[in-house]
Amino acid sequence: MNAITKGYSNGPFGQVHWRACGERGETPDLVCLHPAPFSGLAFTAIMPLLAKERRVIAPDFPGHGGSDPHRADASIRDYAEAMFSVTDNLPPDRPVDLFGFHTGCLVACELSILAPDRVRSLVLIDVPAFDEATRHAHLAESSAPPGFTTDIASLEPAWERGITRRVESQGMTRSFEMFVEHLRHGEAMNAGFHAGFTYPVEDRLAKVDQPTTIIATQSMLLEPSRRAASLIPAAKLIERLDITRAVLDEAAEPIADEVLTNLPS
Repeated sequence: MNAITKGYSNGPFGQVHWRACGERGETPDLVCLHPAPFSGLAFTAIMPLLAKERRVIAPDFPGHGGSDPHRADASIRDYAEAMFSVTDNLPPDRPVDLFGFHTGCLVACELSILAPDRVRSLVLIDVPAFDEATRHAHLAESSAPPGFTTDIASLEPAWERGITRRVESQGMTRSFEMFVEHLRHGEAMNAGFHAGFTYPVEDRLAKVDQPTTIIATQSMLLEPSRRAASLIPAAKLIERLDITRAVLDEAAEPIADEVLTNLPS
């Protein structure tokens, strides 16, 4: 099994931390873009499965994981621009493929728009392409600072989301690892939700020109993923309604198969 290594690149908002797995070869590198409020840590179970014939790279967005802190009102464009610090270190004559999950899908789309000559294709899983009214309704609550205090009870909402709801499908060790990653940036830890819920998906997704595969699992993002497939001109929709939880962990093997099958040869 391929080992995962770590490193840093200098970006426009400070250093960007990344994980890498596999060897650079003839096949384009695959850049994995993570969900909020986590980091590239979300991909550690699936990276070795994806890295059989390519190098796989999972950066942390600014203000996430090991990357330097960033604004609480960050934008998807901020995250995409920071990813240039990673992709610019790759061979300039070889475009990369992008694999996005949740918020990472939006970053993948924005990166493909900003640098169309650097992106060959996209595979997006569970795309948060909510309509404008839904985005507005969720923005304030989802992006609000958590309000931590000296009372341990202030951690209970994060514990409920990170441990209680996940332990059955991910186990305690993995759930706790992701819980800690969630808390890492303190009061700014929900900045990724602000970025996602302020991203104008109707305008931006229509500008994605690269071949795009959208994989929709049985989740709260099923309908938004179907909507994303209608917004991206070259999108193909695959529905995996047999996958109901822990997409990158419990379902890592079938998801890796879908990703590799739908990347260009």
